[in-house]
Amino acid sequence: MATNFSAIQACLTNRLDPAAVGMRQLAGVIGDSPSRYSKSPALWNAAFHRLDIQAVYLAFDIAPGRLKDLASALRDSPELLGCNVTVPHKQKIIEHLDELDPRAARIQAVNTIVRGSDGRLLGYNTDGVGFLESLRAPEPGQAKPFVESFRALRVMILGAGGSARAIAFALADLGEVGGIALCNRTMETGAALARDIAAIMPHVRADGENDIAANAATTNLIVNCTVKGQGGVREDAAGNVTMLEPYSALAAAQPKSFPAARARQANFVSHFEAACREDIDANNDASMATAISIPKECRFYDLVYHPEETVFLRHGRLTGHRTMNGKAMIVWQAALAFCQHICERELEAKKLNGPGILNRVAEIMFGAW
Repeated sequence: MATNFSAIQACLTNRLDPAAVGMRQLAGVIGDSPSRYSKSPALWNAAFHRLDIQAVYLAFDIAPGRLKDLASALRDSPELLGCNVTVPHKQKIIEHLDELDPRAARIQAVNTIVRGSDGRLLGYNTDGVGFLESLRAPEPGQAKPFVESFRALRVMILGAGGSARAIAFALADLGEVGGIALCNRTMETGAALARDIAAIMPHVRADGENDIAANAATTNLIVNCTVKGQGGVREDAAGNVTMLEPYSALAAAQPKSFPAARARQANFVSHFEAACREDIDANNDASMATAISIPKECRFYDLVYHPEETVFLRHGRLTGHRTMNGKAMIVWQAALAFCQHICERELEAKKLNGPGILNRVAEIMFGAW
């Protein structure tokens, strides 16, 4: 068992199985509740098995206030290969790391952590490149890529958090995109990201949620980087819980919050939906009206993959638009993190670090989905 297993466990809200670790090396995904929905453990453990790497990948559910303690525990865990980071910790984790690579430092968001042999924690970001690869490479079973050309592409990004930052920088760096509109609930956050992107490309602006419909009329690709539509119960900083699955990212939402104990009751979902029915209906009606007004050539892309089809994607499909969820991005960002960062030393030791390893790992992960 990992020598610092108990210290890692003490930081988490979910229970880990010590027997699952045994004497193997350890990796994991850090988020508020990845144990409830994340596909990452299945993808990474499949790759470990197929490539004969003696390691296990687990979900680490953690509240923001325990990130510092977890970082300390990870530094003191020689068996740790590294971790991925998911919502909502991609930006908050930065202050607890020892160094960022240039890309992550510029984006100011981290989705990959590597523990060096000296215990230092190094932060990277593979989200942006993984997103672009998910657009360029046809998914298994598909004949064409989701986006065939980026030239003059007009993109609307919903959200301005860690994933949105990575995607906005990746698109801007292409030097081909025609424009980026950033629509975020909090204008200040969107405006800050727009200022950063403006240093790379001129055609970028920040708008609020109420401007989504106006922007959509001239957009070729809409990318949801918010957690609207994501399945499961979500806990806020105050310890209250809410749900976002009934909502579409195409419209504003004001879901109610409830004490955490209420979520443990069997009828919480029906209680939540009844209490928020007016807001859910208003959100859904506005979303469908917007989707109807959007030109058919516009594509709908949602980083959320649980559920497989969010309300946002359903409204896109029903109004004749091509849609895609976050499955391919999750696979490609994971394969990049696996090959280039977290398992780089293990692949070198096994002489598996040839030019075809990235596609091989991605194939394994798609197969494990």
